[in-house]
Amino acid sequence: MKKTVLIVGASSFVGSNLALYLKDHFRVIGTYHKTPMEIPGVTCYPCDVFKKDYVSSLIGVLKPDYTIYAVGMSSLTECKLNPKQADALNSVGAVNVCSASERYGAKFILISSCFVMGGENTIYKESDTPFPNTVFGSSLSSSEYYVQRSCLNYLVLRCAPLYGRSYGPKHPNWFELLQASFVKGESFLADDNVVTGFLDVLVLGRILKSLCESGVTNRLFQISSSDFMTRYEFAKLVAKTFKKDDNFIQKATSLFPADAPSSSGSNQFFYKLDTQNTENFLGLKMPTVEESLTLTQKRLTSEILT
Repeated sequence: MKKTVLIVGASSFVGSNLALYLKDHFRVIGTYHKTPMEIPGVTCYPCDVFKKDYVSSLIGVLKPDYTIYAVGMSSLTECKLNPKQADALNSVGAVNVCSASERYGAKFILISSCFVMGGENTIYKESDTPFPNTVFGSSLSSSEYYVQRSCLNYLVLRCAPLYGRSYGPKHPNWFELLQASFVKGESFLADDNVVTGFLDVLVLGRILKSLCESGVTNRLFQISSSDFMTRYEFAKLVAKTFKKDDNFIQKATSLFPADAPSSSGSNQFFYKLDTQNTENFLGLKMPTVEESLTLTQKRLTSEILT
């Protein structure tokens, strides 16, 4: 019998993509808040993560083997403008779902971010203490801390920025807006100050499946491409991979919503994750950004043809 995965926030970009991938390997159940989802093969229920008793009752009835928390405010700028809402979604909601999962014996899986780190020009290890310099990073860092100190059956997946297609077309993400600019022949501004890894969201799905099947628990894994670049460099590489004209991509200097300047005094920030422990545990090599994009191009081309 297939084990059950509950994805809290199945209407989100990450949640919907994980549901689409994992449904072929697990019995997948999803939740949504205000945006009902109709994912083939996935049953979805409404859920307000702030209603602690309802969350507990839902998890008690569904009895999942794994609970993935994919709710949250992921825009760094929106988090800066709405810090209370960011803390509620990224921290309070996670605590409620984590507590209920613990009560009913489900492994709690938190999808975190490289932005819990401080933006220094170094490669961060799992053992490094987070010193976030953004509201977004601070809210997720609080969740990581709570889960690691209070939960007896958890995984924390600290990820580089994930890209791919949204399941719901109403709110296109950055990657989709970039692709749309190629089609329309419009200029596209891309930041050249913040350095991160970039990874196809379905690579996360594959890694998550392997971790669930391994039975590993109470670990933090960092998940990223093996190399790092800015959004401007990434956009140029997307154009190359998809054989599009990159002359429309314009280098921009975005006002990064940091709470403090970088230690170098410049406008550059670095969120580079060391993935050696993840690679050693799973016996794999994390792809470069170019290799990840090649996988993306093949997959999207296949979807269009079918």
